[in-house]
Amino acid sequence: MASPTGRESPQELAAMNDFRTSIWSVFQPLYEDKWDQARWDAAVARFRAAHDPAVVDRFMKKARLPTWEALEEQMKKGPPAFLRPGWRSPLLGKRVDLSWLDSDAFECVRPSKDGWRSKKVVVIEFWASWCRPCHVVCDILSRISATKPDAKVITFNHEGIFNKTEIDRSIVQNFIDGRGDMNYPIYIDSHRVAVQGLFEPGQNLSIPLAFIITTKDQVVHWVGNPEEMAAPLEKALRSP
Repeated sequence: MASPTGRESPQELAAMNDFRTSIWSVFQPLYEDKWDQARWDAAVARFRAAHDPAVVDRFMKKARLPTWEALEEQMKKGPPAFLRPGWRSPLLGKRVDLSWLDSDAFECVRPSKDGWRSKKVVVIEFWASWCRPCHVVCDILSRISATKPDAKVITFNHEGIFNKTEIDRSIVQNFIDGRGDMNYPIYIDSHRVAVQGLFEPGQNLSIPLAFIITTKDQVVHWVGNPEEMAAPLEKALRSP
């Protein structure tokens, strides 16, 4: 659910906090065979009785929540597999074919991916300009590119990575030009070559997403958010 915007009334904030603690946090882990319908019905009834219906309606719209019926179905179903405890990408520890990386299928915004085979490790990251968490990792990737001579950072943008919408290059270019912390190779994956070659097979369908791969054997050592890859990257760089 969306975070507060700072423009909520005290009543809306009270409803939001109550929803987080008594419904969202409680029922998130109770999906599928752990679902308790009676407990859900009681929790929703108590919540709706405790708050003005107009306040609840405004809060749910601001939080971009669906109807109660749709929310119940969503909570019953649970999160995607890659967000569940203990999940591992099927590519971890496996060899992948990176021949697509040498193709001319991409639009180069900032060069260059050339020479990646001569490095010990290649870090391949997927991102979009509308993804705020992606903004946070730009400096991390720049530091790796500047300070890890045995690692090659290559990033692929696709603004429609989840819905296959067309990419407006000017939006991507203006975003990059407006930042001073994207000092590494950047390509636009208009034809979804990188998405289909690595992102989708990895099944961790979230961004920003980075893959740490040793180049000599093209084995995937780690998949995840670049904010968490410092230790896995050092381990891959020290591998035989």
